[in-house]
Amino acid sequence: MRLAELSERARVPRSTIKFYIREGLLSAGAAHARNQASYGTQHLERLELIRALREVAALPLAVVARVTAELDRGWQGDPIGEALLAMYALPAPATGDAPERRRLAKEVRAFLRALPWTTDDDRHYFADEIAGALVQVRRYLYPDYPVANLASYAEIAWLLSEAEFELAPGGARVPVRARGDDLAEPTRRAILASVLFEQIFAALRRCANSMRSIRVATGVRVPPASVTRPARKRVARRKRAKP
Repeated sequence: MRLAELSERARVPRSTIKFYIREGLLSAGAAHARNQASYGTQHLERLELIRALREVAALPLAVVARVTAELDRGWQGDPIGEALLAMYALPAPATGDAPERRRLAKEVRAFLRALPWTTDDDRHYFADEIAGALVQVRRYLYPDYPVANLASYAEIAWLLSEAEFELAPGGARVPVRARGDDLAEPTRRAILASVLFEQIFAALRRCANSMRSIRVATGVRVPPASVTRPARKRVARRKRAKP
């Protein structure tokens, strides 16, 4: 496709596309005549990824450039992990927090290593973020809050991940690597799923806490969490019954 068609399909101005090419965020098109180039599906998917990073995740251009640089490295890097880490970049620790944060980060990494679903590498994504949040939990809520209490949150997180991957084309049964070295589209989907479903889950969690508080305050029976499991099983049965 020509630049004009790429601009129309990606909903990105031609001047912006040229800027991305100059800055290295997007590869140049295949030249076939003087001042003319053609563009393919990979260019379209890369532009859709950049739009997701800019418009949904609200990442600055410098962070977008880091993510696209990882994409260009293919599977030698980790573009999806890089994108998600960039989205949740940690603020500088408050004065006096750094030693406690480092100490807690070691405990969190040990906790993550013990989970059945983490990998055996040494990166342990988001350990520092979890540790930073725990510093605040211990300061403002529960002074002796143990890292081990995160086990129930980890279980819920893995269940949510399973549900989100099942929604993806091909579900969790098809490895992302089957797409070859073009990682823009799976990276885009991972970012959008993380940002948008996180908002939904946060709203549902606030709703649940509000309803629990009202029930406790008014003396109305509080249903146990286990009542939601039959509903989840019914949903799973309906999915299996689909032709």
